Amino acid sequence: MTDTTLHARPANANRSTLGAVIVGTIVALGLMVLFTLLGVAIGVASLEAVGQGLGFGAAIYLIVTQIISLAAGGFAAAQFMTTGSASVAALAGAAVWALSTLIVAFGGVNAGTSAISSSTALVSQTAKTTASAVQAIAPDDVSLPDISEIAGSVSMADLPPELQQALQDADVTPSQLRTEAREAFRNVISQQEMSRARSLLSATLTDIATQPSSFSEEVNQMLDQLLTGENAIIGEEDLAEAESTLQTRLGITENQSQQIVDAVQSSFNSAVETLRQTASELQGRLVSAVNNVQGAVSSAALWLFIASLLSLIAAAGAGLYGQRDVSHMIPSKWRSN
Repeated sequence: MTDTTLHARPANANRSTLGAVIVGTIVALGLMVLFTLLGVAIGVASLEAVGQGLGFGAAIYLIVTQIISLAAGGFAAAQFMTTGSASVAALAGAAVWALSTLIVAFGGVNAGTSAISSSTALVSQTAKTTASAVQAIAPDDVSLPDISEIAGSVSMADLPPELQQALQDADVTPSQLRTEAREAFRNVISQQEMSRARSLLSATLTDIATQPSSFSEEVNQMLDQLLTGENAIIGEEDLAEAESTLQTRLGITENQSQQIVDAVQSSFNSAVETLRQTASELQGRLVSAVNNVQGAVSSAALWLFIASLLSLIAAAGAGLYGQRDVSHMIPSKWRSN
């Protein structure tokens, strides 16, 4: 009869320990939610700013409430245990910490101020905040020069004196020159080519968030792809066609129309070079913005790690303390010899 009792005891003790861990986890999660509500009320429990770093006050609140919640959970688990083993009680407290971590991280429990849910939020907030920082800088500052618009802004005063005189003799006004130049270049560049150029630019800007350090290089490669080679949106045939159109519409010679096209192309090349310089300057700003975000995230991650580690120690310690507190209530036949 005595042997039967000794063999049955470990199974009962295991069942009791498992139930105690579950009870302790419920207590810990309940306190996390309670502290979340308190944190929201006093303005320190905001996960929207996790990707931008944790303030000192919020970090201290996070650590303290995390320790209290899991220490209470570990203590509750020890109180519900029927075994007097100190090591089992400490492990039960650690199990409360682990189970709470898994439930909050993967079970969708929103215990806002806990280090566990904050860590989960940190993953998504980092990407969002980094993308927002990049998009706030890049899209408005980068645009592909439109050669037809550049042609439409050509000034007669910028042309060689002899060409100016020839245009005046042909009764070509500055307004007419700009209009005809714009239409000449607009007609030789198809909408399909411009659509391809915009798509390529859009794809380049989309890649900025993932590799801001190579932004300038990617923009230069994109411009080279668009402006040189067989697939360039503006080729020698396009320039020759624009020259022919201007010659016909303005009633000037081939050499004079070529001078106008050269002036437009020179302005276009200057705009492209300005874009390259802008891309180089933006790269520094982008890298700085991303580094700032990553620094804030690293700081937040360190606080979350500290909070989680201290809460583990607190849960195990509270379990050990709780076991000692109730050891006198454990039947003598279940105590270790």
